Amino acid sequence: MNPWTDRVNRDEIVAMAKGLIAIPSPSGEERAVMEHVAGWCAARGLDHQIVAKDPERPNVVISVGDPGAGPTVVMNGHLDTVPVSDADAWRSDPYEPTVSEDGVRLFGRGASDMKSSTGVMIYLMGLLKDAPLKGRLQAHVVSDEETSARFGTIHLLEEIAAGRLPRPDYCLIGEKSDLKVRNAERGLLGLAVTFYGRASHTAAARSTGINAIAKAAKGVLALEGDLDTFHPAVGKPVISVNTIHAGVAHNVVPGDCTITVDRRLIPGETKDGVVAEIRAALDAVAATDPEFRYELSIDPFGDFIPANITPEDSPLVRAVQTAARTVTDREPEYFVAWAGATDGRFYRQAGIDTVGYGPGGENAHGANEAVYIDHLVTQAKVYAEAITRLLGVA
Repeated sequence: MNPWTDRVNRDEIVAMAKGLIAIPSPSGEERAVMEHVAGWCAARGLDHQIVAKDPERPNVVISVGDPGAGPTVVMNGHLDTVPVSDADAWRSDPYEPTVSEDGVRLFGRGASDMKSSTGVMIYLMGLLKDAPLKGRLQAHVVSDEETSARFGTIHLLEEIAAGRLPRPDYCLIGEKSDLKVRNAERGLLGLAVTFYGRASHTAAARSTGINAIAKAAKGVLALEGDLDTFHPAVGKPVISVNTIHAGVAHNVVPGDCTITVDRRLIPGETKDGVVAEIRAALDAVAATDPEFRYELSIDPFGDFIPANITPEDSPLVRAVQTAARTVTDREPEYFVAWAGATDGRFYRQAGIDTVGYGPGGENAHGANEAVYIDHLVTQAKVYAEAITRLLGVA
């Protein structure tokens, strides 16, 4: 390991994470925690700027290094969290960060998702401030990951496209990956399916009525289930029927019923192919039931994104793998899990090589959320090793 990696300090990382966790920042209320970050940077003479679409939901962009000497590497992490909805189930105050008696875990809202990991990134900006980097290192500390990303990462990428922020060559994402390399993510396609029946009085349900909920039930059973394909970087695709809306009164046979479907794609799948697959499943039901009628709405929420992958031969993937191998003395694994999307997908969509590498933890979004402290230290060392390799520091 190089000398900069050896300087990583566990206590300083924990202190940084605690400082962030202690400031409540549910999505929409990020200003205070971002002001804390800006103040920390100012106190250390770190170049930083506030970039905001909404002043109440700012982002902080921190920069070190020599932009004219080499590539730009960005670390992206968010500081918004979900609200605390089950305070009585917590063993400690969610906004009083607490280290477990055995020193293994740090508890608090956002400890796992993902204030601690973002704290590692901020800490590294201070650590590498005076490193002879042959290129630029930035931290994109963002709001709004838990909701739409429109005030956070998407806004920063809009500023990059407009030339008001530098375009990264590489991006590191610190979301939970259990110290495994995440070079790909599933895509997302939402669909709404409306099934049609014939409304009637309940008394006429077996004569003139056609119950749209009953038809929808057939459709749900046709769509729900395991999808038996696999990609080595992300695992299997996923389909799930997640909402259902029908009925106007308890004594009226429903004339229509709408479900929403969340379909997660793996590399190699396309929007058209998935839509054709869903139509085929529903048409197979219609072939056995002349009263089965449906209408399909594709991407009703406008949030489609294809599966995205950074190739294994990318310099970033190789640098992270080499760094992980050097720091842990183990062969790094790819992260193949039932995991949700991260802001990394937006960087990949912009043509920027992106790799996720983050700590493990417990109970994200739930009571007694925690991160593994040793994982934070490993993350910091792997990042320092990978960054100094990419930016030419011996």
